[in-house]
Amino acid sequence: MNKKQIAAVVLVLLAGAGLTWFVIRNAKPAAQVSGEGGHGGEAVAEAAKGPHGGRLLTDGDFATEVTIFERGVPPEFRVFFYDKNKPIDPTAVKLTIELHRFGGRVDKIGFAKREDYLLGDQEIVEPHSFDVKVIAEHGGKTSRWEYDSYEGRTTMTPEAVKNSGIVIETAGPAKIKTTIKVNGRVIPNEDHMTHVIPRYPGIVKKINKRLGDAVAKDEVVAVVESNESLQPYEVKSSIAGTVIKKDVTQGEFVKEGEAIYTVADLGTVWVDLNVHRKDFDRLKVGEAVTIFAGEGMTNATGTVSYISPFGAEATQTMLARVELPNPTGAWRPGLFVTGEIVVEEAEVPVAVKAGALQTFRDWDVVFMADGGMFEIAILELGRRDGEWAEVVSGLSAGQKYAAENSFIIKADILKSGASHDH
Repeated sequence: MNKKQIAAVVLVLLAGAGLTWFVIRNAKPAAQVSGEGGHGGEAVAEAAKGPHGGRLLTDGDFATEVTIFERGVPPEFRVFFYDKNKPIDPTAVKLTIELHRFGGRVDKIGFAKREDYLLGDQEIVEPHSFDVKVIAEHGGKTSRWEYDSYEGRTTMTPEAVKNSGIVIETAGPAKIKTTIKVNGRVIPNEDHMTHVIPRYPGIVKKINKRLGDAVAKDEVVAVVESNESLQPYEVKSSIAGTVIKKDVTQGEFVKEGEAIYTVADLGTVWVDLNVHRKDFDRLKVGEAVTIFAGEGMTNATGTVSYISPFGAEATQTMLARVELPNPTGAWRPGLFVTGEIVVEEAEVPVAVKAGALQTFRDWDVVFMADGGMFEIAILELGRRDGEWAEVVSGLSAGQKYAAENSFIIKADILKSGASHDH
């Protein structure tokens, strides 16, 4: 390659670099993509901005700048006006703004003069997600604009909703349970238990039952040779059940009145729960209880059948007892369990499934549903239990919402973005 060819290549490279710099330097920025922390949008062209950073709406020489101001005050509309790019007296303009929100609600905003702008007459409540209609009358002419500003909203196809396992339910009344959680242990039901005692002292000649064996009523569990008559006699169980304790071996001398077996009918068991002293006054006989035994065990329900009049000095707890049916023998004496005792049950007018709740920015939300469209509803919550959450404000009875797998909707919103301008 000669010098002229080299020089030509260098010039081409420099020209390309210069063009690239020019494109980058003059490219218009795309809107920010939103997340939980702010108001952004998808990568689309930005709306025109006015001197105060608001959305600039133009009609010939007349222009309206719409801002939502929220620094140090609740969000409010502040609107500025221009004629031929110069500010004009806001009293020369009659202005109304309508916010068409999710679910058909319409907020109609009136305005009054404040300094060099018109101030809206109501707070712009979150979420700032709506279709906006602006009507401005100036100089005998009416200007109209419409635009959308969405936050926390997304649309999914029916197939996507179905495949995601999203379940839609309706907000309404529910019973909220107040519970206390306690620890406890499964023990035999002492009302269905017997101690097998020899009638006379003597030597044990035969052992028929081992620990854990089943026993029928009046079945012989051992044979003892009387120390007085030297004659053998049978020792029987007075009930059917299971040997839960064995205190005898063959050839052993047994005393009169000394139990050699304990037999229990394990068709029912007791669960003894230890209630902390702060909860003593909240507990009553008859309260519903759910018993949890951990992995591999099915939960059981019962009621408090007995409350001890005495406290345990060492633990400063009180015993509450639940009787459980045990037809399969799954509730084995000795198992440690957890109990959830219902101490209050109140009906509330509006509640949502606890599993529907998500966080968006710093709000507790559910996702309102209208067909395949979803949008956040910012909630003030009251009482909760494991199943329901009371809605104090933010959602009305009859409103549909995503009750299951709502996290998929949140992920879709954060992925796609949802914008509005302030």
